[in-house]
Amino acid sequence: MRILIVEDERPTAEDIKLLVEQILNKEITSVRIETTLDGAMLYLKEKPIDVLLLDLNLNAKDGFRLLKQVVSQSFHTIVISANINRAIEAFEYGVLDFIPKPYSIERLKAAFQRLKSSHALDGHSIKYLSVKKGFEIKVIPIEEISYFRSANIYTELHMNDDHKIIYDKSIKQLLPLLPSNYCRIHKSFIVDLEKIDSIQTYTGGKYRVILKSGESLPVSRKTIKQIKNIGV
Repeated sequence: MRILIVEDERPTAEDIKLLVEQILNKEITSVRIETTLDGAMLYLKEKPIDVLLLDLNLNAKDGFRLLKQVVSQSFHTIVISANINRAIEAFEYGVLDFIPKPYSIERLKAAFQRLKSSHALDGHSIKYLSVKKGFEIKVIPIEEISYFRSANIYTELHMNDDHKIIYDKSIKQLLPLLPSNYCRIHKSFIVDLEKIDSIQTYTGGKYRVILKSGESLPVSRKTIKQIKNIGV
């Protein structure tokens, strides 16, 4: 796992690095520290990472400048900040977790465990997805998305108005950010369970769901019971 720590106080950054190395141990490929916003932006342009650990106050510069750009990229972001009044805003824009200072190894460990979660914790889910289009960042409310479809290392956002948008995170990376009412109904599809209208059963133990919009999506045998349990 490739980690970038963006923290303007070097001793704090080194302490976070030490804790992350204890938590991840052999899972770590590299850990990089950047103490300035400009340095972090330059590094991200040149090097791929898996997780960004970001402070929001960087030498009086607002880390949200970086955050609003990076949440559209393929890695996850964990904010570590004393600026807790911005936690809700950070979650809404798609960070994996928000750790208030003073942090602890237990709290950092819990944040990294969320990488393997099937959905976000209550109250910690996204309301928007930031999508990079050229040099611009477009913010899309998730309520405008009909369903998500895997497109290799990317995800297709199938919008309510029938057009598609490519999102830089994979289906697997997207799951820990979404509210609990979103379900991976098939290896290639995620849908809001509240948007399902009915279930169709086919011979050979195959199933499909019909969305309220009229679209038909496949369902795996593994998740059909969960869908039936919500009373569809």
